[in-house]
Amino acid sequence: MAAMKRATLSRVLTVVAVATLGALGCGLISSDITKVSFDMPKKTYTFDSASFGVPAGNSAAIPCGAAPLVTDCCNPLGVSAGCNAQRTVMCESAVCTLHQVVSIPQKVDFKMEVPALASVSDQHLANMSFESLNYMVVSNTLNVPVPPLQLYLAPETVTMLPSDEAVLFGTVDMIPAGQTPSGSIHKTDDADATFARFGSTLGTPFNILIGTTIVVPSGSPTPTGRVQVAVTGTFAAKLAL
Repeated sequence: MAAMKRATLSRVLTVVAVATLGALGCGLISSDITKVSFDMPKKTYTFDSASFGVPAGNSAAIPCGAAPLVTDCCNPLGVSAGCNAQRTVMCESAVCTLHQVVSIPQKVDFKMEVPALASVSDQHLANMSFESLNYMVVSNTLNVPVPPLQLYLAPETVTMLPSDEAVLFGTVDMIPAGQTPSGSIHKTDDADATFARFGSTLGTPFNILIGTTIVVPSGSPTPTGRVQVAVTGTFAAKLAL
């Protein structure tokens, strides 16, 4: 009789587990029966050369170094180049060279963008991890290579890099001029922990920012065109009961 009761209880727990998964939508069951896979909301980022801040007349090289050459590239010939946290001009290879941080934020809201989580009453996810994380260059008309792109997770209020609140979680290899590669994003060792930190509380949006530093020596061709990069992936999680 005891054995029959245990068998009956086992069947009941199995039915409850399956019903719980059904309420989550059409996610895929992992080795942990309560852990489910979800599609990451697709995010697209467009980097336009018009946002690089290359000064007019950049085609003329500005020699720098010891006096009488330019010694302060941020203020060459007494004219401010507008250096700040995102922008600096420094002496490299004997010419003044622009370093411009370019970043784009995209908001992520799992409750609004992941259908299987829209009606979940529980407010927390646990055991979060990336299952896949990919990029695809949708279009690319830039006449210069795009330096490696860095991906950051940050609170919704953070919309610009650099920021102490933004945490690096992945990188994309350099994108050659005019080419449209695709592949896997290189995750940092703590990418899953970072993801859980920002994404575990449902109903609290966060930002995924992509940024890079555009380097343009004076006297070099002015960047023209734009590149559009899409980020996709899947993640696994379970409801924290």
